[in-house]
Amino acid sequence: MSSITHTNTPQLAVSDSRGLPVRSVQFYRGADGQPVDARVTQHYFDKAGRLIASRDPRFSSRLKYGVCAPVNLMQIVSLSGALLLSKSVDSGWRVSLNGEAGQLVDSCDGRDNPRQIEYDGLLRPLAINESGRMTERFTYGGPATAEHNQCNQLIRHDDTAGSRLLRDYGLSGRALSEKRYFLQSPDSPDWPLAEPDRDALLEPVGLQTRWAFNAQGEDLAQTDANGNVQRFSHGVAGQLHAVELTLANTAQRQTLVSAIHYDAFNQAEQETAGNGVVSRYVYDQQDGRLTELSALSADGSVLQKLNYSYDPAGNVLLINDASQPDRYCGNQRIEPINRYCYDTLYQLIEASGREVRNGASHGPALPGLQSLPTDDPCQVSNYTQRYSYDAAGNLLQMRHEGAHNFTRNMHVDPDSNRSLPDDDGDVDFATSFDANGNLLQLVRGQVMGWDARNQLQHITTVQRKDAPNDDERYIYDGQGQRCRKISTAQASGRTLTNEVRYLPGLEIRTTADGETLHVVTAQAGRNRVRVLHWEAGKPGAIANDQVRYSLGDHLGSSTLELDQQGGLISQESYYPFGGTAWWAARNAVEAKYKTVRYSGKERDASGLYYYGFRYYAPWLQRWINPDPAGDVDGLNFYAMVGNSPAACVDPSGLAGDYRGRRDSVERDVLLDTRILARGRSEISRLPNTESNYMDKAFKLAHLAFDESSTILAAPALADMPEMLVSYVLGDSVKERLGEVVETYTATAAMLKEYDEGGEQYNQIAVMKSYPGTDAFIDLEDQHKRIFIVEDFLKHHVAGTSITLGHEVSHIVRDNEILDFGYLSPGLRDEKEAAISEERYLTHLEGGLQSAMEYSYGQKNPHMFRSVERMMQKNVLGAERAMELFKVKSMQDLKVERLSDPGVRTNLLMNNADSLAMLSFMLAESAVKGRLRSWGALV
Repeated sequence: MSSITHTNTPQLAVSDSRGLPVRSVQFYRGADGQPVDARVTQHYFDKAGRLIASRDPRFSSRLKYGVCAPVNLMQIVSLSGALLLSKSVDSGWRVSLNGEAGQLVDSCDGRDNPRQIEYDGLLRPLAINESGRMTERFTYGGPATAEHNQCNQLIRHDDTAGSRLLRDYGLSGRALSEKRYFLQSPDSPDWPLAEPDRDALLEPVGLQTRWAFNAQGEDLAQTDANGNVQRFSHGVAGQLHAVELTLANTAQRQTLVSAIHYDAFNQAEQETAGNGVVSRYVYDQQDGRLTELSALSADGSVLQKLNYSYDPAGNVLLINDASQPDRYCGNQRIEPINRYCYDTLYQLIEASGREVRNGASHGPALPGLQSLPTDDPCQVSNYTQRYSYDAAGNLLQMRHEGAHNFTRNMHVDPDSNRSLPDDDGDVDFATSFDANGNLLQLVRGQVMGWDARNQLQHITTVQRKDAPNDDERYIYDGQGQRCRKISTAQASGRTLTNEVRYLPGLEIRTTADGETLHVVTAQAGRNRVRVLHWEAGKPGAIANDQVRYSLGDHLGSSTLELDQQGGLISQESYYPFGGTAWWAARNAVEAKYKTVRYSGKERDASGLYYYGFRYYAPWLQRWINPDPAGDVDGLNFYAMVGNSPAACVDPSGLAGDYRGRRDSVERDVLLDTRILARGRSEISRLPNTESNYMDKAFKLAHLAFDESSTILAAPALADMPEMLVSYVLGDSVKERLGEVVETYTATAAMLKEYDEGGEQYNQIAVMKSYPGTDAFIDLEDQHKRIFIVEDFLKHHVAGTSITLGHEVSHIVRDNEILDFGYLSPGLRDEKEAAISEERYLTHLEGGLQSAMEYSYGQKNPHMFRSVERMMQKNVLGAERAMELFKVKSMQDLKVERLSDPGVRTNLLMNNADSLAMLSFMLAESAVKGRLRSWGALV
């Protein structure tokens, strides 16, 4: 496709008189010469400026013809802005009722799944009741458990899979050990109150995992439930340098990866696997995009050499595997090249590559297995796939041209994004999906059941009228992650049961014929390692303790499997949306044990890929249930990575790496500046940026808010913390410390989401500059991004950390925490990477003096002007302002009200800068200790 296709196809944002984005316009063209189609997304806001409904371009287009059209998502909020009801055409309706502190207390959905959450006085969840069954209970450590650092920590969690016991915590608050007890029955539990009664429901033997960390919080070792030990080595910059494995009952250490070299932007340039294979990564010097990914064996043979080409927007146009030869068969030249073509919305509309010539699969099954080495040039042939979508991004047709042509047409529900293939002729959306949008039948005869949390509970793989069915059942823990898979099949009058249990770093697989396999799983640099250890039933064609190195592509898909000597075990290539195009192995027995494939995810017997929070059907090119995270990736809750699978990956089934690229929030930012980097990876590549700077800043902010929460929640508050709280928030706060604790607890939890492993980890963008501020969060941003200026990355990490805590606090408590006043910059203007303790304390004292000017009333006019500005911009509503000022009419809302200490405390308790600075004062000792360990305090 030429650049002409993209000519005159901008993205436009339309705002109302309040500055709210009421329309978003994209211009669609699929090929040269086609007319441009304007696709309009509509947003509706209430009088307070809160989003209450959105309609996608497919539904919006009906309005042009006077046809009634539904909204994709409708919301009803309380007077305080808390979400009460959401109704989606994809996922149905949900009602939520919150407590006084904003905590979720009661909820129900379209499948009539009621859920109640009980809390203690510190707003920690104690129990979860679902449909009359107590499905979770939480137990926390008290003063008597201080020896193991368990005070205020979760020490027992009874969930839907069994019980987790957390007996030891480190000084940083991370668990050092976890013992998992599985339930005796796979059915959902109803946990009794008494602990001995809960224990009676569990299997007698627990499975314990242990961790060790250094002072910086970096992983040093992990010992899995079978006693296998993984050890991690880091360089002086905190970057992973090597990973070693010691199998249980052995003393020999095996190197899984070593000699990881990084460039100046913290990108891995080279690493050596334990089998001697050297992986190299080459990046474009201008934009940092990966241009070459190669792997060489110990003898210098080229195993993989993927060369990448991109369009200016970063979409992958071509992937050339230069390690593979061209082939010639049937008057065809078969190149090892994948090519991609996009429309103006960057949706993939055409792709070409290689596939197996005979036995290709366009459904749940894998294609026929080929034998290695692949010397026969006619094993593979060329293919081209073309895709067409509706205005909402739903696949309408996939047309496949190759050795055997194939076309799949999809039917889309007129009033939602629910979609079904036309394989069975007529479709019935009412019976094919439940009220929450969960698909009820995968293919004909394969019925699916869903639990109360909209998690896939079972698939019937074989249906029988007069005998039990064959099925596969899934069990999840309290975090929504799968921890058991149980398959049952009928054979010769017997029920055969196979099971997989998932633990940190270990899978325990048992089969009905007596096989017991322990799979040690490790992430070794950019590649994955799986060690197969049989306790019983080892097949004859494979060695025990086989080490399998999986080399991936840019998406993390397993393309090559190598053994300990670097020999090729299997090779696989994929269609753009994840189906296997062809695969080969040196024998069928070894091929049987390959379970991790596309995007680095596990493929189940059903053909579904498990991503962590959802299941993906690659042959349908969509998820089988709506996004649990809601509209974070748009109004189509079933679409896979915006139909751009060659460039994007969804790590967990919730959202992509960085969400919101080129949306209305970014467009507003781009009016004043330019965005230099999005997400942690791009930020780490910025010049003169410390590789783990953002990680440190978020960890420090979390430490400060979490430690402050613990200090203020103590039964007897010490004199110094009490004095500091009074100085910063005013004397009137003494009777309201519980509210401050709630705010700190909620902010610490949200900061954790921006740390490694959290859903907000990549929701950071760096701007060149910005008028009037160094950082901000748009309170209407559904993606909760933090925008910071480039110069901010050169400040002392403590100053950046205070600002991050400030910005994240805006998100909690239904956006009630605002900017009523800014304290003196202090640490935030400090540009030295390391400062003395005396200088650090001077900055804190300056912040305290500035805070006291507000709490003692010296800044009343300034605070009142801030109130007026925020009301003019609809950031602060009239009702909320009257509540803060303790008045009943707007006529009484005057600056004189701030002479009341209680009113000042109202504002300061909801002032982001006061809360952030106070957290660093309260947690002074812990923060200084962390800074010393980083060399930032000398």
